[in-house]
Amino acid sequence: MEKALIEAVLNKKKSAFSIFYNEIVDHFYSFLKSSYNLSNEEINDIIADTFIKIWTKLDSFNRDKWDFVTWAWTILRNTTKDYFKSKKDLAFSEISTNTEESTAFEDSLEDETNILEELEKDYQAENIKQALTQLKADEKELIFLRFSEWKPLEEIAQIMWISYSNARVKLHRTIKKLKELLT
Repeated sequence: MEKALIEAVLNKKKSAFSIFYNEIVDHFYSFLKSSYNLSNEEINDIIADTFIKIWTKLDSFNRDKWDFVTWAWTILRNTTKDYFKSKKDLAFSEISTNTEESTAFEDSLEDETNILEELEKDYQAENIKQALTQLKADEKELIFLRFSEWKPLEEIAQIMWISYSNARVKLHRTIKKLKELLT
């Protein structure tokens, strides 16, 4: 992300904040959607709360301690934790499933020649999704940041508040665990 944009955001320029929002909101959404069983409404609430916190805490941002984007990810992470703490006593009947965006499998097929290929992809994706559900929350976050957001280990360590070597070891162990779950 451009330094000039970050400077403008830190100077509370609303137009710059809007640009920053547009550049990062899809990444936040993808992370929440792939890591947690949340409805679109819940995801939007968490993201809205996150951006309100970012805006209101701009004066407390420490340039010497944080990269701005890493700081924003940390706020998202903490806001998500706060959300789950507030929903701790959620009744089982209130837990939602993500069926809103589902489409019928047969509607996604282009023609009969692709059926086997699509079935194989669907099977592999389902296996990976199932394996990911068996990981702990911090392991899912680590996988998402590394392989969906392509974050370097140094930044992942900062976001997750762990050392670089701990991030490296956790990533190695998590990948090993995923491989075992997939075999």
